[in-house]
Amino acid sequence: MPISRSAAPKHERRIMIVTAYSAHDAGMDGKGITASGERVEEGRTIAADPEIAFGTEIYIPELQNRYTVTDRGGAIRGNRLDIYIENRREALEFGVWEVEVWIEK
Repeated sequence: MPISRSAAPKHERRIMIVTAYSAHDAGMDGKGITASGERVEEGRTIAADPEIAFGTEIYIPELQNRYTVTDRGGAIRGNRLDIYIENRREALEFGVWEVEVWIEK
């Protein structure tokens, strides 16, 4: 009898610059609505370059978390990501990370 094997998830690994933002940053309206029309959610929302489609899941091993692309940003181009953090002070303290990310295909 053949053994059933589910296909392993395919992903692209990239080194990217990751920063953080909050709904209360300058230029934000504080309402917490993403470019895709969804509400921001800490631990889930991430902004990416338009080449990465809304709904794409991105796993960041360094942060041990999987995010969903639901937002864009004026400075988020190329190999840059911006994760949503509710608390503005914590978002600022997050800093700038250069890490490997897994973009689910």
